[in-house]
Amino acid sequence: MATSQSETPADIFQEKYGDIFPLIGKEPNFTNVTGNLFSKKLITPGEIAGIKTQSNTDDNKRGDALAMCLFEKIDVDDNDKSAQCLQKICDVFESKKVNNEELKELGAGMRKKLLSTTATSQVPTDAISSAPPQPSEPTTTRTNPNELNVGDVKKVLKILKEAMFGPANWRDLGLSLGLIVTTLNTIGRTNGDANDYLEKTIQKWLEKEDQVKGTTWQILKEAVKDTGDKAAAERIPLR
Repeated sequence: MATSQSETPADIFQEKYGDIFPLIGKEPNFTNVTGNLFSKKLITPGEIAGIKTQSNTDDNKRGDALAMCLFEKIDVDDNDKSAQCLQKICDVFESKKVNNEELKELGAGMRKKLLSTTATSQVPTDAISSAPPQPSEPTTTRTNPNELNVGDVKKVLKILKEAMFGPANWRDLGLSLGLIVTTLNTIGRTNGDANDYLEKTIQKWLEKEDQVKGTTWQILKEAVKDTGDKAAAERIPLR
């Protein structure tokens, strides 16, 4: 069996597979979990329907089908994408909308183990808090005149606040903006609250870290929408 330092996100999920599938197969867990997985774009309506319409399916078989569907999404060659997928599944299991203590404990346990793996533990906890402030890019260096830069952090936070975007969703926003799970894990391990984490997330986005492709208001608007907060997205003006 793999050691904790070499375990992949798929290994972590597989270890808890036997505990997961009986829980997610029964109602109301099945409906709550699939609904939240759908909102995070982790499962399609077709996949949900395929599980629901299987013949002679009891709670355990339905839970097994859903758990296997999730495992296949985690078990990919790209470790960052795999970790990101498991992180979102943990978010679902721990969410108030699912509201199941056993799933919450499983999600928290897998998240803790994910943070202890080599992929996430290589980044120092204080990597962000100890980093020197980044100077603002001169406007003349922007390849796109509509792009924001690191000098616009406060402006972006002000717009998000006016749009009534919940800071508690900072992690989902970061993923939608193109930041990878290791970066977000580092942010989450620094001292602070959701507002601080949101600010650091926006800063990393504006610095074009990880897989960020652009820093425009349109991209921010779409990312907020992808978190499921369509109302807040509609309140973000395009400039």
